[in-house]
Amino acid sequence: MNIHFSNVNFSSNSGPNTFAHRLANCLTKMGHNIVNQDDDYQIFLAFIEASSTPKKNAKVIQRLDGIWFKPDEFHTHNKNIKALYDYADSVIWQSEFDKNMTEHHWGKKFGKVIHNGASLERKNASNDTIRQIRNSYKKVFVCSANWHRQKRLKENVELFLKMKEVFPDSCLIVMGPNPDFYARHKDILYTGAISHDLCLQIFSIADWMIHLAWLDHCPNVVVESLSQGCPVICTDSGGTKELVRDNGLVIPENTPYHYELTDYDNPYGLELELPSLPDVVFDNSYIDIKKVAKKYVDAMIGEK
Repeated sequence: MNIHFSNVNFSSNSGPNTFAHRLANCLTKMGHNIVNQDDDYQIFLAFIEASSTPKKNAKVIQRLDGIWFKPDEFHTHNKNIKALYDYADSVIWQSEFDKNMTEHHWGKKFGKVIHNGASLERKNASNDTIRQIRNSYKKVFVCSANWHRQKRLKENVELFLKMKEVFPDSCLIVMGPNPDFYARHKDILYTGAISHDLCLQIFSIADWMIHLAWLDHCPNVVVESLSQGCPVICTDSGGTKELVRDNGLVIPENTPYHYELTDYDNPYGLELELPSLPDVVFDNSYIDIKKVAKKYVDAMIGEK
């Protein structure tokens, strides 16, 4: 099957492009061809919106991360996304949260939810600093994002400091650029922007990931944490809890969200109590990129 990926930059490290690269590699190994827009293809798979016009007889599938739901951005930022949503033969949403959000505002659409995936190959911690951190603490917590207010770094740090009452010999590694909250604490370690390989190494040695982001769609950092056997603490907002399942702890939000337009960079308040960490019987097989790619093939060849 010849498939054209529209609106994808395979050299970009952004969430949608990173997943698209993984998916394309896996589809190629399965015997399918990822082709350019001028080639013949049966499937036009557009990530979020189309960057070119699909061929006349191609099946058009929109892979939808989510939609813009700030009140002042809803109509302007969603214009091209909505146009493809109306035109496409089907939609693949990356979470039930995204499906519910989209259909709440734009109406029902034929399609299915397929969560993001990753390779389950475990990374060895070959970096000396990472190994030293692991050997220096009994419990290692980690959080990761391209930081802005929606990601709730302040709350992540606050939860870690509560956890430190139970696990005094512990640290928090904060990965990612542009942290919007700094805690001057000897056991809170900021890495800044680091390579994807180092991120995976840190996940592989961590005991828990803290990801309290508000209304996140289907965060790849959570998929990668799970891929390395690291359970996740998240809230019940957005799509993150769909990824975590029983591989972690889901904390309820204080204020429910009902898909109304809102400023997601001004998240609702979160009152944190000291949680009891469960004993996790870890099963991450459902995020295996091979299984995810098979679901994409089934969706692409399925009848409307």
